[in-house]
Amino acid sequence: MDKETLIRRIQEERERLLKALEGLPPEALSQEPVFGEWTVKDILAHIAVWQGRLITILFQLEQGRRPKDLGLSEAEVDALNERFYLEQKDRPLERVLADFHGTYQQLLKRLDRFSDADLTQPGRFPGVSGPLWELIAADTFEHDAEHRVDIERWLERRRAAG
Repeated sequence: MDKETLIRRIQEERERLLKALEGLPPEALSQEPVFGEWTVKDILAHIAVWQGRLITILFQLEQGRRPKDLGLSEAEVDALNERFYLEQKDRPLERVLADFHGTYQQLLKRLDRFSDADLTQPGRFPGVSGPLWELIAADTFEHDAEHRVDIERWLERRRAAG
């Protein structure tokens, strides 16, 4: 996937996620569980943390360094998700939203530094076996879509409950 298409997909899915949140009062974002204990605020914090990690990985790759956090097992990802949830759950909504929007803007700026060849050629960077765009997709538009669906299901249940 070339850079223009990748950025467009990232932006389109972020717009879909934000559209799902339109009109929700702050208390709904930070108090009502969406799945398990996680609220919308917790989901947005989760997305921001993973985007921050991706920004760090992209910086390391740009510097020619091999990121140490690539290729995590499912159990390692689950453990990180739990740790991040515990670290983030008591943060104020305003701070979480600032991080959510801020990491997104930083990510787009970081992506601008990569060429189409950087994104599409497998093995171009140390530790990244496939094309870089696949790694980026997993922590951007695919991740946003996964959690947007969770939020949309919660919204449907919320509407049905009246």
